[in-house]
Amino acid sequence: MNCEISIIVPVYKVEQYLKKCIDSILGQTFKDFELILVDDGSPDLCGKICDEYAELDNRVKVIHKENGGLSSARNAGIKIAKGKYIAFVDSDDFIHLKMYEILHNYAEKHSSDIVICDYLEVDEDEVIDTTSLNEQFNEENYTNIEALYELYTNMGVQFVVVWNKLFKRHLFDNLNFEENKIHEDEFIAHRLLYNCSKITYLPIKLHYYLQRTNSITQAKFNIKHLDFIKAYKERVNFFRKIEQFELQKKAEYRYIPLFFKYYFKAKNEVPNSHRELRKLKVEFFLSLFSYLNNPHFITKEKISWFIFMINSNLFDMLVQKRLSNPL
Repeated sequence: MNCEISIIVPVYKVEQYLKKCIDSILGQTFKDFELILVDDGSPDLCGKICDEYAELDNRVKVIHKENGGLSSARNAGIKIAKGKYIAFVDSDDFIHLKMYEILHNYAEKHSSDIVICDYLEVDEDEVIDTTSLNEQFNEENYTNIEALYELYTNMGVQFVVVWNKLFKRHLFDNLNFEENKIHEDEFIAHRLLYNCSKITYLPIKLHYYLQRTNSITQAKFNIKHLDFIKAYKERVNFFRKIEQFELQKKAEYRYIPLFFKYYFKAKNEVPNSHRELRKLKVEFFLSLFSYLNNPHFITKEKISWFIFMINSNLFDMLVQKRLSNPL
């Protein structure tokens, strides 16, 4: 049976947070939705909790699958989604009770492909009132290219993450989350935005983003964290492909400092990372001509890239010396 919104919640090892998340969704003032809980092979009681909710509310659908990661769980939910719109909530977060009423109203009002709200970072022991709300705000509307430029402003996070948005279903007809990656939102955000005709942003905090010490984003640095710079490099390539060259230059300007930060972090902290770093260095070299023509970088930076290509250890030593003696 079709519905207006399919809300997809990937579930993995969040036993202590899951009920709060689900209750905040089922308590929405907007009622015409299905809630797809994707038990991604969670080893705790999450799967049982999901099944219990499905018995209590016929809007709840449960998928039990082998563990495949966040992207795999989201993709599994998308496959069975029946809604005109799709939304995502992470299972350790929770939302305001009017979140989807508000997002849906503006999606219909402006025929927007994506409606974005703001979010609030909350601690585990923080008490949040999810019922009261000041709804006096001015929405902002963007074309796809205007929204892509927002990725390089102080609003970048709001435009990247998927859990503060309502999407028209068609955006995922030929687009999936990249599996076996972390920082998965960074890989897909620019593609989703580019495929839109109109994006609406609402400066109102409707999503509550839980800050917990044992989350993926707080994990010790490992080789998978290099996915972050791979996503940024993929975005550079994407902008070149669609011939948005100013966006390409902005993407390069964001990518290159992160490339060096993560490259040397992996080199210094991750054993047996040499093969992966060699690949990254070759990719950097293959795009060097484009980087050299980027006006956002000064000559001294461009010279340092040649030093990096010749001797990465010397480059690292010079950078560390500059950091320790900034004047």
